[in-house]
Amino acid sequence: MDRSGTVGRKVLLCAFFVLAAAVPSLQAEEPAAEPFLLVEDPWPPYTLGESGHEVQQGLIVELMLELFQRIDQPLRLELYPWKRCIYMVRNRKADALMLTVKTVEREQFAYFPTPFFVNKIQFFHKRDSPFSWNEFSDLKGLTIGIVDGAKYSQEFQDAIVRYGLSVELVSSIEINLKKLQAGRIDITPVLDVVAASIIASDDGFAGEFAVAEKPLKVTPMQMAIGRSSRLMEYRDAVNAAIMEMKSDGTVASVYAKYVPQLSGP
Repeated sequence: MDRSGTVGRKVLLCAFFVLAAAVPSLQAEEPAAEPFLLVEDPWPPYTLGESGHEVQQGLIVELMLELFQRIDQPLRLELYPWKRCIYMVRNRKADALMLTVKTVEREQFAYFPTPFFVNKIQFFHKRDSPFSWNEFSDLKGLTIGIVDGAKYSQEFQDAIVRYGLSVELVSSIEINLKKLQAGRIDITPVLDVVAASIIASDDGFAGEFAVAEKPLKVTPMQMAIGRSSRLMEYRDAVNAAIMEMKSDGTVASVYAKYVPQLSGP
């Protein structure tokens, strides 16, 4: 019998088992996938927290956490000024906006999955200064406060140019409401649930404002995925998960938790 052949086979078998035992260890040491970064500005009740920090909580925060758990992907959620959020997604510094309104301009750099729900953008005015409108031309001669970088609707953006509407840019909704309260602007467009949340959180705003009967826009609220982001590889899974969350009542339940004073989506 060739003992050298037997010894050789034993050596090979030992080597095989050593390598086989090492494989799980090597796999366990592989770095985890880089979390997807989603950004938004402080936007109660959708996002609660301070700009420049990780988000604390909020309506869209809970929905995003649930969504990414369902597609089994890691996630980071951070808050920045809105104009910077747009820049980050456009320039591959972030993967997506948590929640926004679709516009022609944004579609150039972002993909919009299935909407989570529908909200109204409404014109707020001082309660003691009556206001109504039917056409955008009715807004001529008024000073309109808008948030820098926000796109309320394509029609409104076009009307600003077409009718030479007077607009003043600020960095936040709260600043516009304070300017409105002080009489420094005439109207400001705000999403209904956002305005309700901000006004309810500040006793100084109580009873100060009224809403024009006609909304500026009834708009679907959607996340916006950067077209150059690797998150685009999961867009089908994202759409399927959102549809599932809507059909199983998750979206309505979270919505009602943060917006009890309004009807659900």
